[in-house]
Amino acid sequence: MKVRVTVKYLSALRDRAGTANEVFVMPAGSVLRDLTARIEKERGISLPDPYVMIVLNGKGIRQHSRRLDTGLSDGDTLLLLPPVSGG
Repeated sequence: MKVRVTVKYLSALRDRAGTANEVFVMPAGSVLRDLTARIEKERGISLPDPYVMIVLNGKGIRQHSRRLDTGLSDGDTLLLLPPVSGG
């Protein structure tokens, strides 16, 4: 069985990745760390990176207790964006 995860790149990361979004097909049992390794290999974007926010299914990576060891499920969405600041 395979797991399909949509990855969306925002702002400057879209330019670095060369696309706004794409779908990665991962083996069942994959964790977020497996996906970030593929993104680094295929798109040259190293993760984790203090200048990139990682949001999985609407929650920041720090809100997931297993962080990069969080299991992936079919239909997940990963959002990568530069940190937001302002006031």
